[in-house]
Amino acid sequence: MSIASLLLAAAACGPAESEDESVDVEQALDALDVSQHEAALVVASIARLDPKSAYPDLAAVKAAATAGLVFRPTDCVTATRKDNTVKYLLSGCIGPFKTANLDGTFDVVFSVGASGLHALASARDLHASRAILDIDSEGFYSLDADGETRRLVVEASGEGVGPRGHRIERAGSYTVTWNATEKCVTFDGDWETIVGARAFHTVVSGLARCAGECPAAGGEIVHEKKALDIHIRITFDGSARATWSSSRGQSGTIPLFCGAGS
Repeated sequence: MSIASLLLAAAACGPAESEDESVDVEQALDALDVSQHEAALVVASIARLDPKSAYPDLAAVKAAATAGLVFRPTDCVTATRKDNTVKYLLSGCIGPFKTANLDGTFDVVFSVGASGLHALASARDLHASRAILDIDSEGFYSLDADGETRRLVVEASGEGVGPRGHRIERAGSYTVTWNATEKCVTFDGDWETIVGARAFHTVVSGLARCAGECPAAGGEIVHEKKALDIHIRITFDGSARATWSSSRGQSGTIPLFCGAGS
């Protein structure tokens, strides 16, 4: 093999073998955080509504009228309604699940389908905690058979900058369930994550947390590199650090933005 061929082979294989996968872990967590902040906004728009509502215009009327009960303090939000659309203007708000420092505008268009009430949310350059969101997502809102558990299934797309500074593109879906009394939420998702020219398949399962707290023990993220037999598993133990390991033998821990210090 010629020297030129050897150099080309090294360029093709070397970085993939020696890459510091802690960066991939950061990107997986940024994709999760962007999705959770997005979910909080969609939940805010439907939190006071009847999942079985058959009238999108009336849903919009109630959503606009109750915005001050969902975002805190009451005067941090201005909600204006036209037909079945509500435009929210946020300034320093705290939203559902204690999502803080919400600044910007987002629109929600309500409709009704076989699965229940739909909320089509869109936003550009909306700030949420340490993240920046561009949203084009549709949520399907329903009530579970127990009459207490709310369920929101979101078909998500759009971009965002996570709290660790990575710009993330996402396309896929996630499901949020919560009990309004307990103020706790569970999160499961499956989406494609794109960071620059790199593509991943990200699956979140069994992630549970209560407002203002760190993820409970038992949840995990599996972050797979497309076209390569490589995956990274991130697990949570209830603390402000997550543990990760790679199929290539790398491992470590990473701090989370949660709990009293978040």
